[in-house]
Amino acid sequence: MIVTTLNRNFAIAAVTAAVTVATAELASAQTATADQIVSTMRTLSGGQKARPSGAKGQCFVGTFTPANEAKGLSGSLAFEKPSRVVARFSVGSGNPKVMDGNKAVNRGFSFRIDDGGKGQTEFVMVNAPILFVKSPEQMLAFLQTRLPGPDGKPDPAKIKAFTDENPETTLQGKYFASRPVPGSWVGVNFWGIHNYTLVNAGGAKQLVKFQMVPTAGEISLTDDEAKAKPADFLVEELKSRVETKAPASFDMMAIMGRPGDEKTTATEQWVDEDKRPRVKLGTLAITAIEKNETCDSSIFDPLNLAKGIDGPVNDRLFTERQPAYAISIGQRL
Repeated sequence: MIVTTLNRNFAIAAVTAAVTVATAELASAQTATADQIVSTMRTLSGGQKARPSGAKGQCFVGTFTPANEAKGLSGSLAFEKPSRVVARFSVGSGNPKVMDGNKAVNRGFSFRIDDGGKGQTEFVMVNAPILFVKSPEQMLAFLQTRLPGPDGKPDPAKIKAFTDENPETTLQGKYFASRPVPGSWVGVNFWGIHNYTLVNAGGAKQLVKFQMVPTAGEISLTDDEAKAKPADFLVEELKSRVETKAPASFDMMAIMGRPGDEKTTATEQWVDEDKRPRVKLGTLAITAIEKNETCDSSIFDPLNLAKGIDGPVNDRLFTERQPAYAISIGQRL
């Protein structure tokens, strides 16, 4: 009996040790991949110390007011009461001087609901319903393919070969090309893209995607109108809106998922996603410009979700964001 107990204890200890080692090795591998991604992005952006993505941006503050319908889907404290919001809008790429009218890069929207409170919840969104890659490894390969060769230029043949093998990496770019240029940071839709799960007070779960819908409608520019705008018109446009009390808000919508949707990757929309039922979770209003140090002193961590909001399961592109952002901020502070 004593021998059996000892054997069982040794077996449990061995399994525990193996799991601990495997977890540590996975975390180490994730950090290594994140480090390579950040390093390659910095190389492609000229080695500058700003963010390697979304380098150009502006911090703002505002409020989030939950809708009554939110509590039926989630018991999260983020949807319990009105709260303070810290937000950062950005223009894609690692170039802090990128033109605001550049159609080929994304517009980013990162925000923190109930900043500093018990319901603190953070999101990182872009103005497209899909990403250009579906895994950290694919992102690293995408970036490395574009590194300059001995002549100082990327190899078009390598890029073509990679694109032929990974056609989904062109879909986000095609989406941007098919859309007009955003005329305002608060006049464009933003998506959380990844699959989230809302859990209500009774334990019921609902798979969702998050979309921020501008309450003033879409504000767009033609290519010619965008070319005529100043290089930095987006911050001035939103600053003017705030000062004149013009609409500067979004409705936070939960797009309802169905069984099987959880198998999709970040490069795919759900089937009939644009026609799915939606529930309004609340309204986020931008109320004032904020010094950039407020947003630059820490990361917007998409893994930081108040209880009642769960991130995607087994989506390393989602979980890899945290170490990548941590590495990035460590290099620029």
